[in-house]
Amino acid sequence: MATILILGAGVMGSALAVPAADNGHTVLLAGTPVDTDIIARIGKAGGVHPKLDQPLPGNVRPIANADLSDADVEAADMIVVGVSSPGISWAVERLAGAMKRPRRIAFVTKGLDKAGSSLVTLAGSLPSRLPQMSAFLGIGGPCIARELANRKPSACVYACADRQAAGEFAALMTTDYYRLSTTDDVVGVEACAALKNFYAIGVAAMQTRYPDSARADAQSKNPTAAAFTQATREMARLCERFGGRRDTAFDLAGLGDLHVTVGGGRNSRLGHELGRDRTVSDVMAKELAGETVEGIDTARMLSAWLQPTPGLEPIGPDRFPLAYAIIDAVLQDTPFKFDFATLTIS
Repeated sequence: MATILILGAGVMGSALAVPAADNGHTVLLAGTPVDTDIIARIGKAGGVHPKLDQPLPGNVRPIANADLSDADVEAADMIVVGVSSPGISWAVERLAGAMKRPRRIAFVTKGLDKAGSSLVTLAGSLPSRLPQMSAFLGIGGPCIARELANRKPSACVYACADRQAAGEFAALMTTDYYRLSTTDDVVGVEACAALKNFYAIGVAAMQTRYPDSARADAQSKNPTAAAFTQATREMARLCERFGGRRDTAFDLAGLGDLHVTVGGGRNSRLGHELGRDRTVSDVMAKELAGETVEGIDTARMLSAWLQPTPGLEPIGPDRFPLAYAIIDAVLQDTPFKFDFATLTIS
């Protein structure tokens, strides 16, 4: 059995503690500075995480940020970073100061980072900031945290340039309900993890842009299916631009995770309102006030990056019509406009 340290007691970090604990591992669930109330709540006997509807197994030890010691970090055989993108700097600084020996680190955090005039995934930017990290592992695929915590069947992918390392971590975490595949395309998985939030905005907009009063959910299906296919193809093209493989976008980390994200969450909620001809600033000031919508930050980063690159296929609205439509809505703060005549799904 192993000792697994999870940094971040939000929904996904806490959910990952469930299969790890079910496999008999000792799990240290360390909260960030903003997780104090959550740690206090789940630390009580029978305490339930406020968003998971399920008590964590008894072999999960909640640790408040102030109580996390260097000894806890040293005791861990495996480290998982389960913070949101705004918390990645805290996690990196905390680990950089506490790690005394090389360790593999797995990241649930989704995001892109700037490297000069280009963009890279976290797999490209974090290793230099964590010199004691012997391997970067990315966790991707369709996984709603509450469903995983409630042991609903879920299939995800663990990625690492060293596929053996991905396989060894997957072996620690796999259960009857948490099924894992592995890949060495860590760049592609990390790219899709960020891009699916961005594209979910545009796909979800189709669900409200074309209402159908004859259906119980009032949504037409054809426009959403077409936009979903367009989004997947554009993700595949962008995966290649990041240095990953196109086929990763057509697997769990790409279309699988996009499907789940369109089905619910902050990016989807923003998309629904854009489909009703509202602007990003209006929605963010009202229904989503105070929320982090990852797809917005991705749109801002992509806007400056979608420039011609030698050796790669031409870019522009003709090849990325959905991306440009989302970027325009975010940067120009205008109603979302997508012309179906621009579809390039073939």
